[in-house]
Amino acid sequence: MKLVVSEKNIAAKRIAEILAVGKPKSDKVGATAVYRFRRDGEDWVSIGLKGHILGVDFPLKLAYGDRGWESVWPDDRTAPASIPEALPVPPWESRSKPFLASGIDLKPWKVASLPYLVWAPVGKSPAEVEIVRSLKKLAKEADEVIIATDFDREGELIGSDAKGLVREVAKAVTVRRARFSAITKDEIERAFSELTEVDEDLAEAGGSRQDIDLVWGAVLTRFLTMAKYAGFGNVRSAGRVQTPTLALVVEREQERDRFEPETYWQVKARFAAGDGADEADAFGGGHATDRFKAEADAEAVMAAVEGHDTGTVTSVDRTQRRVPPPTPFNTTALQAAAAAEGMSPARTMRVAETLYMNGYISYPRVDNTVYPPSLDLTGILHTLADVPVYAGYVRGLLHAGALTPTRGKQETTDHPPIHPTGAGDPDKLKPEEWKLYNLVARRFMATLSGAATIEGTKVAIDVNGQPFVARGDVLVEPGFRAIYPYGLKKDETLPALAEADTVAFLGAELLEKQTEPPKRYSQGALIQE
Repeated sequence: MKLVVSEKNIAAKRIAEILAVGKPKSDKVGATAVYRFRRDGEDWVSIGLKGHILGVDFPLKLAYGDRGWESVWPDDRTAPASIPEALPVPPWESRSKPFLASGIDLKPWKVASLPYLVWAPVGKSPAEVEIVRSLKKLAKEADEVIIATDFDREGELIGSDAKGLVREVAKAVTVRRARFSAITKDEIERAFSELTEVDEDLAEAGGSRQDIDLVWGAVLTRFLTMAKYAGFGNVRSAGRVQTPTLALVVEREQERDRFEPETYWQVKARFAAGDGADEADAFGGGHATDRFKAEADAEAVMAAVEGHDTGTVTSVDRTQRRVPPPTPFNTTALQAAAAAEGMSPARTMRVAETLYMNGYISYPRVDNTVYPPSLDLTGILHTLADVPVYAGYVRGLLHAGALTPTRGKQETTDHPPIHPTGAGDPDKLKPEEWKLYNLVARRFMATLSGAATIEGTKVAIDVNGQPFVARGDVLVEPGFRAIYPYGLKKDETLPALAEADTVAFLGAELLEKQTEPPKRYSQGALIQE
């Protein structure tokens, strides 16, 4: 029997459906769902974990004896512990907690135990006891075990932990690794035909992060909590990501507190081509001095233009600028773009995970912003052509010649940037799933498109010696903007005007404003920091 170990139950089910000859049979081993199927004349079983099935923690206590310090774990096993010689050893002057006759108790939240907790070893124990039991039972029956967890640091660590548990009960069984970036038939079939080994170096990188989270979070959280209970401080929790993020928010808030607003004045005006009878020809402008620091200067402008109903165009300048297409999505860019569309980063990742598991997009937790040469860009476009709303644009891309995608600054080799892997159907996907899929699909097509061209027009108008300026932008060559409208400003069209033309002056308005402090971080802006 071949045993496939996935990170989650839904992945185990999807992989079984892809690999099976016929339909997989749902079953249970203990309380854990599994999927049994036949392939290549053999019995296969697919089991899903619940992420990390082994949890990390500190020992119950540190014991000191003839062999020095040892850690003592819940199952009564002991292991050497490297505690600095500078820290005191038993016998203690105090007999109260956390001090024990032979060592120190690490479970009570006591200030005296913190110096020892910092140096205490980190160990692992089952966090999902039933799944661990089921995995070991199946491993005893297996001829080969295939680790099919996500291919990133966390997934490799989960796979390595699963491999270790398998080895506890089946030391000689072959354990291989399937690596894939999308849960689609082609990708899964390729991954299972090119099995490799678990990358223990990558797993150790994930383990180091896990250990740092525990040491930083547990020790500092205990200290800060006890400081609060002691009557000072108002922070109770700390973490490797949480604390630096909090610092960014606090620094921005301090900037806002220190900010002193300054008052300024603006003169805004309305104009119209011709005699101004047609409101469709009206357009706005402002005095050439954008901000007046003295109200009297702004009032002088108002007095100068009062009673006048025409202005003269003194110059018309037109310039064009090219806006390059966006780079491929990595996780941070996806979260930022989705946040601009009203989806929180946390919600974005939950929906992205669902789309990934159901074969609509590639693996969503990536740093890479460069498509690898092996990615079949043309094949993905053919897939998107099955989505009616994209079909016409896809045909244009395919007929335009060789595809030249944009490249971001971050290039890694574990996963390609986030891209569509299946044809989404708005009638079958939930609204938020379609919203995110549509964003990913349109971004992918945008990265294969040309630049957009925007024509900017600046019109200078004189009203009784006072200079005013009107500006407009028009998208003259859509380029990638034809498929990727996100963040696109509405055209600000000015009527056709030439130097020396007379325009109707419809009046001016004096506005009093104040400078504003730096904005608070939005969720999208914060993750980009």
